[in-house]
Amino acid sequence: MFWPNKINAWHISCLTADPLRPDPVLAGGLEAGRRGVRARPGDGGRGGPPKLPWWRRLRRRFYWLLLLAVAGAAERLPVAAGRNCGRALARVAFGVRTRERRVALANLAGALPEVDDRGRSRLARECADAAGRNLFDTLAAGRLLAAGGVVAAGGVVAAGGVVADLPDDDGCGLVDRIVAERAAGRGVLVLSGHLGCWELQGAWLARELAARGAGPLHVVAGTVRNPAVDRWLTRRRVALGLQVLRREDGAGPLLGLLRAGGVAAVLVDQNTAVDSMPVPFFGRPAPTPTGPARLAVGLGSAVIVTAMSRAADGKGHEVWHAPVWRADRASPRDEQVDACLRWTNNHLEARIRRNPAEWVWYHRRWEPLKETAAASDKSGA
Repeated sequence: MFWPNKINAWHISCLTADPLRPDPVLAGGLEAGRRGVRARPGDGGRGGPPKLPWWRRLRRRFYWLLLLAVAGAAERLPVAAGRNCGRALARVAFGVRTRERRVALANLAGALPEVDDRGRSRLARECADAAGRNLFDTLAAGRLLAAGGVVAAGGVVAAGGVVADLPDDDGCGLVDRIVAERAAGRGVLVLSGHLGCWELQGAWLARELAARGAGPLHVVAGTVRNPAVDRWLTRRRVALGLQVLRREDGAGPLLGLLRAGGVAAVLVDQNTAVDSMPVPFFGRPAPTPTGPARLAVGLGSAVIVTAMSRAADGKGHEVWHAPVWRADRASPRDEQVDACLRWTNNHLEARIRRNPAEWVWYHRRWEPLKETAAASDKSGA
């Protein structure tokens, strides 16, 4: 029902066997489970996932081993060298992944029409560079947080600091806001997007909430189609202090968590196969997941929109958050759901406009894109 919180998907999509697309193998098994059919190897949706051809099994094995190698290197490389290696890897991917490049240029043309072809091409390359640097920070999240920790709210990343929790107009950082909401007995729904190093933000927030006695942080996550990668990613998130709620388990676990006053984070800025409604995003209707907003409205949970971005010096990260959104219980529920979604998209769009290169323009956020993508590729790729 909810968009999964994945590792930086595009710049290591080769390692995860392209998790952005629905997996027909997984879908077959899930459909069989819903019908109560006993799984039988090799019979597809009739009772279980079909057996993959040998070459796909070999490819998945290769991707998994490659991921282990890259992750191992990220744990050992100096930070500057690791970020440079990540950027180089992303540049190679940007050069060979023509489909993602076309989508990025089409999205940029539609969302930022004031930018000319040359500017869009430059932004697309900068997007790949940012993705590469964030890839390293994602894989080295545990080491980075252990070495630098959090910088107190104030907006400046000090020497050795990794994350600055930017204060709002009342002088409160994101962690302070969540702690206050939990102390008042309210569940907290943290909504964010694929902006900056979102996996590092999740690990950082889980650590800070635990230190303040306001944890644990739960994240709604889908299943990566490469089972070995999926298991590795889940173990890694748990090791970083995150509690994973599987999207395939439906709304029940998240409903229970919020009703009990817990904290959950969901990424809501992508066009996926979930219950969605068109909501303006960069001036165009974009399919936006409705599930989190419906739960927040129904339960009276606090909604906090947040995002992470790289600091101006390029060495650390900053965490920004919007004011707390609360449903007006006297208004019709559907109106409040729409208001929550518009609030979320408006704030995420404003953050993206501050530094467009840090968002994942290579995702098909708006549809249809075929004609626009083809035209943009010819003019700017």
